[in-house]
This record gives sequence, C-alpha cells and structure tokens, in this order.
Amino acid sequence: MTPTTALPTLNIKVLSLPIEIVTNYEPFLREFCELTPALVSPANGETPVVRFGVVQKRRYTHIEKEGRTIYRLDKDYTICPILMDEIRASCYEHVRDYLLLHAGAVVKDGRAILLPGKSESGKTTLTLGLMNCGYKYLTDEVSAIHHKTIEVAPFQRPIYVNTWSRPLRKEVNKSFKTYRYRDEGEDRWQYIVPQNGAVMPRDVRWKVDWIIFPRYTPKGKVILKPLGPAKAVMALMQRGWNQRLFTDRGLKIFTGLVRRARCYTLEMGDLEEACKLIEELVGKSA
Repeated sequence: MTPTTALPTLNIKVLSLPIEIVTNYEPFLREFCELTPALVSPANGETPVVRFGVVQKRRYTHIEKEGRTIYRLDKDYTICPILMDEIRASCYEHVRDYLLLHAGAVVKDGRAILLPGKSESGKTTLTLGLMNCGYKYLTDEVSAIHHKTIEVAPFQRPIYVNTWSRPLRKEVNKSFKTYRYRDEGEDRWQYIVPQNGAVMPRDVRWKVDWIIFPRYTPKGKVILKPLGPAKAVMALMQRGWNQRLFTDRGLKIFTGLVRRARCYTLEMGDLEEACKLIEELVGKSA
C-alpha cells in the first residue's frame, strides 16, 4: 500500500470499532462521506483496529485491507457498497460491546421494534413502511444489541432499494437523501441516506418492546401471530452474526431480549395492512 503519510486519511468509528481508511481517490472519499453520515463518526484519536485503503492504480481501484488487495474494481459505483460490506464484516469479527443481529429496527415514543429475518424476508420494506407511520429509522439490516443493557443502538447504514420508486412519503423523505445508480445490466437501484434530524445520537439506546419476525408472502394474507419464547430465542440465534465472540453470554442476551419483549411472526402480503396491524398492536399496549 502507498504509505499512509502520502494519502488523505479518514479515521472513523463504527459502533465501538475504530477504523482507518486511506485513499488517493478524492471522488470516492467525497461519496463515502455523503453515503455514510450517520454510520461514520470521528475515532477521536483511538488507534485503528482495522485499516483499509482505496487506492487508484492505473485504470483499477484497489480496495485493500491491512495492506493486502482484496478487490480490484473498474467501476466506481461498486466501491462504496463493497467497502461498507467489508466494514460491516469487520464489526462481526471485532465488536464485543454489541451482539449483532440480521434485523431491522425502528423506534417511536422511546419504544423499539426489532424486525429479524433472513434476506428477502421484507425487513427493509417493512422498515420503510413503519417510517411512513412515524417510526424513526435505526437500521434495516444490522441491529446492535448492547451486551449489558440488552438495548438496541442505531446502526444507520444507507438503505438499499433495488428500484427507483419513492418508498418514503413526502413528509418523511425530507429527512433523507436519495442517490440513484444504474448498473451495466440496466438494473436501477438507490441508496436512501438519513440526514440531519434522522441521524440518531451515538450514545442513545432503546429497550426492545416488540420482536416481529416478518416473512414476505406475495399476494398472501397479512397475519400477525404470537410466537412462543423458546421459538423466538431459537429464531434470534439463527440471525446472530457475532455471537461466537460472546460464548455462553450470547444465549443469555437472546433470552433477555425475549423476556423483555412481546414476540410475533408476521406474514406480509400487503405492506400498508401489515403496518396497520403493527400500529394497532403497539396502540393496545400504550
């Protein structure tokens, strides 16, 4: 890698992980900071645990980790998504203050809803739908559960949507900025990035009052059903990404989440109806 003293350096902290990014490619640096204003914060002089480089060499851009090239790219629009995925993977390896779940999360009136599920289960769609109902965005992909308080912290990465539709209502959209792209296969996709008031403070966490496991069922009925605690714990364990760092404490954290929350499964065919059922559920326990 080119010596770090010769390259612009960005020191950031994602959750409790200090990261260094060095680059000789200014357009990348500008775009990365625009796409991650909520995820990226200053590392305050902490020694980096993971070091990345984004270095242009002739007609290729190299993404490097600890001085070793892990990707060689010839398309600019792929650089930020790939680097963000690598940063997320580094969190799975190093973050020990938070148990990381494959789950969306939103909060309203200080009460959080966790939305665990596998890919294509409807987490992002449901997250966007609930944001239209007045919920604040915490994450649509990586939920960070503090290992002591068992509360959820924001992990506000850009929201990926594989269309050019407008999934947020006008009154919500003003707190987000949309970046649109078109890849070589003519697929259209966009990042929806939280701005200003939609960016959550770093030191705030919320108690999880509901855990809802969505499953997208095209043209199916919308059904919200209670889920027993044992099945809920098992389902959460299947969605954990770094529980191996916690050994036996991982199971204790999952169990604590379920004990504090009300757990449900959600068959989701119609988004508006699904959000209405959730709103009724929350309203009954207000």
